Amino acid sequence: MAKYKLVAKKGLGQNFLADANILRKIVAAAQLSPSDLVLEIGPGLGALTVALAEAAGRVIAVETDRSLAPLLAEVLADQDNVGLVFGDILKLDPVTLLGPEHNGAKVVANLPYYVTTPIIFHLLESTVPWRSLVFLVQKEVADRMVSPPGNKVYGALSVMIQFYCHVELVGVVPPTVFIPRPKVHSAIVRLVPKPKEYSPETDRCFSLLVRTVFSSRRKNLYNSLRSIILQLGGEEKVRAALQTLGLDPLQRGETLSPAEFYALAAYCGKDLNDSTRN
Repeated sequence: MAKYKLVAKKGLGQNFLADANILRKIVAAAQLSPSDLVLEIGPGLGALTVALAEAAGRVIAVETDRSLAPLLAEVLADQDNVGLVFGDILKLDPVTLLGPEHNGAKVVANLPYYVTTPIIFHLLESTVPWRSLVFLVQKEVADRMVSPPGNKVYGALSVMIQFYCHVELVGVVPPTVFIPRPKVHSAIVRLVPKPKEYSPETDRCFSLLVRTVFSSRRKNLYNSLRSIILQLGGEEKVRAALQTLGLDPLQRGETLSPAEFYALAAYCGKDLNDSTRN
């Protein structure tokens, strides 16, 4: 960094990983082989990129900070299986980015704290059939990802991630392994997407339900749904759904499991799903 007169940019959430042991743990969590195509987001100084390139067949690294170009060119000079792309991952289509070999690709990334959730959902909502996604994230976010229903940190992120993926907390990472040091601990998490057997309408209803319930945590389930009751098919349909699924209208919404949220979405979106197929 001194050679290229670079400093970490706080506005981009830059905390560069600088510990060989943590690099090994991240690569091990990704379970890479020479046949794997890996998407890395935020290569930063290239330490993780080099480790990935040595274990995988091909790495596509996306970096938003163009001032890192000279440094990355030097660090990655001997890695002929790395493709470096400068741009905002949130504005890029992963399918186009990875090309025709995108089926079964993996993601490995040290994510900036301020855009962690948008990036994760951008990747999961793409049409790429990811084999796994390994992230280094703020520990608070990792705790939310793995939280069970009813826990104080259980929220929309917990429900969405746990329904669509198997989630594993691989390990906690101290601030001392970063340059500069963040004020909080981080954690390595591994997501393995579940097979997709969902309808677009039910997915949209699911997202609406989850976001609505957790925007009014203190309300009981039925009251929290009142603001979107017409979008769910009306009061009669919502009451019938709760009764059929054995859900208490007076229970807090945050006590529902991801599967219960999705069952409610499937029931309320059934007519729309049927009309779409017809």
